Amino acid sequence: MTLDIKPASDYPLPDLTHLLNLSFENYLVPITFNLIQFMTMLRKDSVDLTASRVLLADDQLAGLALIARRGWTSRLAAMGIVQRLRGNGAGSWFMDKLIQDARDRKDHEMVLEVIEQNQHAVRLYQKCGFQTLRRLVGLVRKEAKESGKYSLEEIDLREAGRLVSQYGLSDLPWQLAGETLAHLNPPARAYRGGQALLVTSDPNAEHVVIWSLMVEPQVRGHHRGVDIVKSVIANHAGKTWHVPAIFPEEFGRIFESAGFEREELSQWQMRLVL
Repeated sequence: MTLDIKPASDYPLPDLTHLLNLSFENYLVPITFNLIQFMTMLRKDSVDLTASRVLLADDQLAGLALIARRGWTSRLAAMGIVQRLRGNGAGSWFMDKLIQDARDRKDHEMVLEVIEQNQHAVRLYQKCGFQTLRRLVGLVRKEAKESGKYSLEEIDLREAGRLVSQYGLSDLPWQLAGETLAHLNPPARAYRGGQALLVTSDPNAEHVVIWSLMVEPQVRGHHRGVDIVKSVIANHAGKTWHVPAIFPEEFGRIFESAGFEREELSQWQMRLVL
């Protein structure tokens, strides 16, 4: 088998969407994108299709790696191999090429998130030199109802991104970073209550995703995070609220105090110094 790579920018977006879905077919967590969802991810997560790569095996489409870039940091936003080629070394070969590309670009680091329970992928990234930074967890609360404690102010999503960049953890996962939040658009919403901030997907939908929770450093430890979560829920009673498994584990106790239950799947946030 002869392996090769080409820039993802050489291919039409519908073809890349189809290849991404094939590359994650029968994956531990099913992943399926339509074209609009794929384009939204590219924009929001700063995916660079000129740096992303399509894997070819004997000139046939065999996998896809999406590379996001900001400054001197690259993120492996997604990497998958078509099912027929998994387990035969193609993934290791592909990763070596992606890391060399990043070094050729003079990047300082590459980051990624990987499902903790996907031991094959975890071992692959460890073999490539990635180090674990922290566990990322997901939580859920169904049919939630609360009485509010804050008078909430809705703010611009760009302002929410600025505040997270200023006051949030410096090593937040890529999808929680201020730069990512600033690329969200309505119907996503950002709420500020005192010195706490919550960013959500469309709160009028039946299923609402929490994209950010931030409390300014000087008032941490005073239940402000729990209060703003409960206050936003109080304004949108009866919904299912989901915290995706991209939140640092230390955030888990805040959401658990607000009535959320932890999900089984978790991720590792990993980093490779180049």
